[in-house]
Amino acid sequence: MEIWFIAVIAGAAAVGIVAVIIAASATQPPATTVPDGPEPENNTNIPNNSSGSPDPAPAPIIDGGGQGPLPVDDGVFNAIPDSNPPQIRDQSLRLEKVVEGLSAPTSMAFVDERNLIVLQKDDGRVMLVADGTLREEPLATFDVENASERGLLGVAVNDRDVFIYATVNEGEVRHRVYRFAWQDGSLEGKTLILDLPGTPGPNHDGGKMAVGSDGMLYVVIGDLNRDGALQNYRDGPAPDDTSVILKMDRDGRPAANIYATEGKAAAYYAYGVRNSFGLAFDPVTGTLWDTENGPDGYDEMNVVLPGFNSGWERVMGPMSRGSATEEVLVKFEGSHYADPAFSWQSSIGVTDMAFAGLPGDYENNIFAGDINNGRLYYLAVNGDRNGVVLEGDLADKVADGGEADAVTFGTGFGGITDLETGPDGSLFVLSYGGSIYRISPAQ
Repeated sequence: MEIWFIAVIAGAAAVGIVAVIIAASATQPPATTVPDGPEPENNTNIPNNSSGSPDPAPAPIIDGGGQGPLPVDDGVFNAIPDSNPPQIRDQSLRLEKVVEGLSAPTSMAFVDERNLIVLQKDDGRVMLVADGTLREEPLATFDVENASERGLLGVAVNDRDVFIYATVNEGEVRHRVYRFAWQDGSLEGKTLILDLPGTPGPNHDGGKMAVGSDGMLYVVIGDLNRDGALQNYRDGPAPDDTSVILKMDRDGRPAANIYATEGKAAAYYAYGVRNSFGLAFDPVTGTLWDTENGPDGYDEMNVVLPGFNSGWERVMGPMSRGSATEEVLVKFEGSHYADPAFSWQSSIGVTDMAFAGLPGDYENNIFAGDINNGRLYYLAVNGDRNGVVLEGDLADKVADGGEADAVTFGTGFGGITDLETGPDGSLFVLSYGGSIYRISPAQ
């Protein structure tokens, strides 16, 4: 599915908030039609409320706003009354709305335990949630191009450095990454560190960023609807800074050095990425993971090792589901292809992912969100931390049809655009409808 960030009233009877139009436009790679299986079992090791062992069937969805322990004032974020809260499936966790009033938010990042930066896609405003309160005045405002998926798209923080990814038009549409210094509650010293193409687009713009344990900045950009070598066209145009994950230092100097040792190609860490709204580092191994959107099926979650070729435009989902082979891929020295760790056969519009800081069985396992349905997903990482635990109907690493229910942890978020593990270990969920939710232990 193409994800078009155009605010509409979607599913008002179900969620009652501003969501997103999803429109299919590209042609899916050939794939075998797989019939829906039987009603899914819970094959993903979602902890129950006590023992941590998997339930024999999907646990009932629990109303996050129902009876239970009253919200605790942690001195930073306090619960906001919510007449129609999302629902999660574990009673040992508490879900609260903690911020509202945002406009088309896309990304967020904690500067510290008291300050959270949130980006607004269409109006280019960099908002600050300080001590749990959304400030009226923005930290900064960008004059952004906001058609389709363009806009203010990504933010990452490394110590006092704040990096922001924006679509701008200064005679030509470009995607740019700027570095600011966080000083006494403000952003100072705007510095351009990365200049990327923005056309033809106007979608598949990427924009998510993450900082690795190596202190390097990782940035993803989609294919911008181009057909070149980085999209696995052997006779296509030369590498052009699209469909890649880039690795660089704080000043924008390339730091991957896999396919080249000079020029911008020296920043290419991975390629063959159709579009991504999610990057996250495994806190145990330091390995990068990403999410990737298929055209109208086979949204992916990938383990991204150095030199990874994700396969687009020749393959989405497991290679065995289509007709392509590795021989048709464009191969650079140092590159490798790997199937996704997990795929959704029917497009959900997967967005961000995060490794949980929640205690117990959730710790260091994966949560992911989607924009199409406003669902939150949970997957346990395997012992080698190179994939996820999947059994029964999901053993083929694909959720066909209703099998996705087995990995669904929460519903009713109204289109998730970002997930962040907070300084206290809570999971923060950003809804495109303008709210932020916190999931934390109930006790």
